[in-house]
Amino acid sequence: MPVRSFQAKLIYLMVAVLVLLQAATLIAVHVMGRQTMVKGIDDELKVGTRILDEILSGKGRELSGTVRILATDFAFREAVALGDAPTIASALSNHASRISADAAFLISLDGSVVADTVGSRLAGRPFPLPALVSEAQQQGESSGIVSLNGRPYQLVVVPVLAPRPIAWVSMGFEIDGAVLNEVRRLTALDVSLSDSSGGKNPFVISTLPPDRIGSSDYRSLAHPLTTADNSKIETLLQRSVADAEKSYRNLELQIAALSTLALVAALIAASLFARGVSRPLERLAEGAQRIERGDYAEKIDIRQRDEIGRLATAFDRMRTGIAEREDKIRFQATHDALTGLPNRVLFLERLAQAVTRARRSGTMVAILMMDLDRFKEINDTLGHHFGDDLLKEIGKRLLDLLPDSDTVARLGGDEFAVTFYVKEASQAADVAMRIRTALETPFVIGTVSIEVAASMGIALCPQHADDAETLMKRADIAMYDAKTTHSAFATYAPGRDEHSLRRLAMLSELRNAIAREELTLHYQPKVDVRHDKPVHAEALVRWQHPVHGILAPDEFIPLAEQSGNIGMITKWVLRKAITDCGAWNANGLELTVAVNLSALDLFDAKLPAYIDGLLTESGLSPSKLVLEITESAVMKDPIYAAKILGDLKDRGITLAIDDYGTGHSSLAHLKRLPVDELKIDKSFVTHLRNAAPEDVLIIRSTIELGHNMGLKVIAEGVEDAEAWRILRDLGCDMAQGYYVSPPMPGDDLQEWLKQFAMARSPLYDAPRARPRER
Repeated sequence: MPVRSFQAKLIYLMVAVLVLLQAATLIAVHVMGRQTMVKGIDDELKVGTRILDEILSGKGRELSGTVRILATDFAFREAVALGDAPTIASALSNHASRISADAAFLISLDGSVVADTVGSRLAGRPFPLPALVSEAQQQGESSGIVSLNGRPYQLVVVPVLAPRPIAWVSMGFEIDGAVLNEVRRLTALDVSLSDSSGGKNPFVISTLPPDRIGSSDYRSLAHPLTTADNSKIETLLQRSVADAEKSYRNLELQIAALSTLALVAALIAASLFARGVSRPLERLAEGAQRIERGDYAEKIDIRQRDEIGRLATAFDRMRTGIAEREDKIRFQATHDALTGLPNRVLFLERLAQAVTRARRSGTMVAILMMDLDRFKEINDTLGHHFGDDLLKEIGKRLLDLLPDSDTVARLGGDEFAVTFYVKEASQAADVAMRIRTALETPFVIGTVSIEVAASMGIALCPQHADDAETLMKRADIAMYDAKTTHSAFATYAPGRDEHSLRRLAMLSELRNAIAREELTLHYQPKVDVRHDKPVHAEALVRWQHPVHGILAPDEFIPLAEQSGNIGMITKWVLRKAITDCGAWNANGLELTVAVNLSALDLFDAKLPAYIDGLLTESGLSPSKLVLEITESAVMKDPIYAAKILGDLKDRGITLAIDDYGTGHSSLAHLKRLPVDELKIDKSFVTHLRNAAPEDVLIIRSTIELGHNMGLKVIAEGVEDAEAWRILRDLGCDMAQGYYVSPPMPGDDLQEWLKQFAMARSPLYDAPRARPRER
């Protein structure tokens, strides 16, 4: 072809145009790719800052939820209220270990550190971050990033309520390389953390070597963290430019190679390539913007097998990974790990929402708090794995029983809660009865069938409280009232808050009552009905409280049983009663002393040996000691109770069943126990004078059946001469009550015995019983 021909010129022109077009295309693609790459890196850096902030925020929320669980734990609040430093330190250490917290503090209301886990000798000194405590006082809790001991930490501060703040608990974790590596795994960005305040102990934490921090080979974005102590902690996010350029260089080479094949093919290829580059990048940028807004729902669907496709696939995996981690973190922070039910944090949130809706609609919200009875015994006997399986089954049964509109939660340990709407207050009691009935069906776990009982407390909004936290607290108070009275459930009674505070104070004081010699014993005589002769004296403990005066056993014995101090009181009563009885018999007074045992005392395997030692020490014959046990105490664990009672019986000690007729046992069952005496409860005897014939028949039958089984029968609560006469005619062996004598100190008892012996017909001539002591 002639060089100067039109065809050649056309070819030359076409070639020249093509070269110019390709050159312009290559230049345009290069410039556009560079701009897109820079924009993409900048977007990644911005997304990285938000992901870093979200990770820190998520860890703060999770940490706040777990710290609130500790702050609302009854045992921990009790330890804080009592100032029990070892228990507080142990609880802080254990909880910090469970949640992998690096620092934990208990802060008093005056701002000083009570206990900590960082070993910095802060105990007794002011908390170094008072701004966090001030924020928590204003907003109910606080969270922030601070510089502590020359290292960056994220701390939360929440109050310990009882029901008002009595202290502040703070926990936090160190922002270290592990946190930065987590950001790097999620974003492929390198992160550096530094202290830019110029202090004595500056720190630099990075996923890069020191010589690469701030290098020009990386595109960087500085991101200062918001701190609670005004410390200057700054993050530097970096993205390698060289790594980002690799894919774009490959694209340019491909375009240059395709441009040599043919004019049309090159133009088409260039057009397709341009479209293949620009559109996916725009969609990637749109996806990055959605992630920036926290929207992880829409999938980034770019079906290409080139570098852009792989980048899109990696970007989409990053999106799903972040979404899954956030969902997991959110679920873990709001749900119980064992049962999958909502935890205390989510339950409180839903309860607050229900209260708000009820306030607008004028309906009532009920909350039911439920605590399992004897769950510790189940754990101790069958193991914690069995206990965990039991808790799961209870959660399932509650979910199956209640509508989906009700919220069922596990608050911790063996404590569950339910919130629901009601039109009338009585409907809440109906729900409690349904739950009680459902729990009566035995749970079959493996090869073991076990029955479960629970104590439930009910509180209603707006009758009892108009906010979620107060409503939960008052339902909790009602639950403990039910547990104290051995009822299935109880509804909150106004004024019980003050009663609970008094109980909490008395729990603390009860531990020292023996050391301060505030406990005393009163004795109430038991008289042989046939011979008008005092033969027994029942020991009844009293607490001479420095503020509240003399307290009867009903006011503090249940507290001692709940707090685990009943064994200490029982041993004091046994020592005092056996010592007094030994002295009486040594002085010629033939008298037997009776002592009441708690249900918990029957689980003390060392009790028989301890009593044996007291009898030997005082020189008192075992036959001079009567131990009274309620039938409900025996029924808690009949097999183990029979074992302990058999040991006591073998030592020659007399055993009696107290308050007979108020429990669920029978004489046939009691016959299998090694008991010698049966005490008819005073509820059957007090009004015997005006009793109906069928009531007298019940007492007659009990006395005759008891005698037929070889048991002595004792009636308590004898208030008048007519009741005394009826019991004597029915063949009752012994009687006690205010008609005979009220309880009295040991010295007064000896004087009473002398006067009784001098009287000709002491009981028929006796005046009416004095009013009951208060």
